[in-house]
Amino acid sequence: MKVYAFDFDGTLTKKDTFIEFIEYSKGYGKTFFGLLLFSPILILMKLHLYPNWKAKQRIFSWFFKGMNIDEFNKLCQNFAVAKQNIMRQGGLDSIRKALIQEDSVIIITASIENWVKPFFKEFENRIQIEGTQIEVRLGIVTGNFLTKNCYGKEKIKRLKSAFPYRNVYKLIAFGDSKGDSYLLKEADESYYKPFQTKRSRSFDEIVRFCIVGVLATALQYGIYLLLIKWFKPQISNTVGYLLSFMFNYIASTKFTFKVQSTTKRGIGFAFAHLVNFGLQTIFLTLFLWFGLPKTIAMIPVFGICVPINFLLVRLFLKRK
Repeated sequence: MKVYAFDFDGTLTKKDTFIEFIEYSKGYGKTFFGLLLFSPILILMKLHLYPNWKAKQRIFSWFFKGMNIDEFNKLCQNFAVAKQNIMRQGGLDSIRKALIQEDSVIIITASIENWVKPFFKEFENRIQIEGTQIEVRLGIVTGNFLTKNCYGKEKIKRLKSAFPYRNVYKLIAFGDSKGDSYLLKEADESYYKPFQTKRSRSFDEIVRFCIVGVLATALQYGIYLLLIKWFKPQISNTVGYLLSFMFNYIASTKFTFKVQSTTKRGIGFAFAHLVNFGLQTIFLTLFLWFGLPKTIAMIPVFGICVPINFLLVRLFLKRK
């Protein structure tokens, strides 16, 4: 007997459906405002300094608390119909193949079951879906989760609840993130990001690098602008760069490239940033010599050095 266990967001979909569902339900404007409001919590969550489930529940509650459950479920069904294009066809084909072979299929996801299930309407009751369940009282969404967020170790609990006799079946698991790591380790066969192309994985890294880069650059530039009132531009940039470097390393390993922090990677990261800092110092001095005001001289420096830094950091952090 074989059991095929799939993660949903990122594995079977091209996008995170949590954000997609909020935007579909509430519109771009309110979604942007809400995520901006919760951005400090989201950053802490991505750096693993704030619980994933707690951040998700607070955001979910802010958008959907007080909604009638029938209205919510209708939104979920319409969302699945409208967003079929976000599904990875390779993943759906794998599910179809498993069912043809009369194997068991289970979707184990941190997403809300209400909007996940409609995506698999074609399979009817032939697959099981285990996700995060929401609390409903008197037909109204309370904003709380009824179950633990189906993430990490919770995925193993859901798997063994659905298929308790682990020694009698072969587990084949598919995932794409740290939240799937326990499931992938439990499996007899595991596949990490199996339905993504190399191009899409590289693009995701570039997007995450840009997010971290903007935050790190803003930190560095803010400190630079603060200190140039009392110190030379080169000294101000050095202090800002050192503080930005510490933030950047944590964010790059845990969020951008999702690799374990090791001494070897730390040395490589430091070397990449030493090269980057040297280039920044050279170009800053050059642009000041050209006559650019010291308040804006760093802007073209960032434009030159950031792409170079991405290539160097990726090289050292992704090396085996």
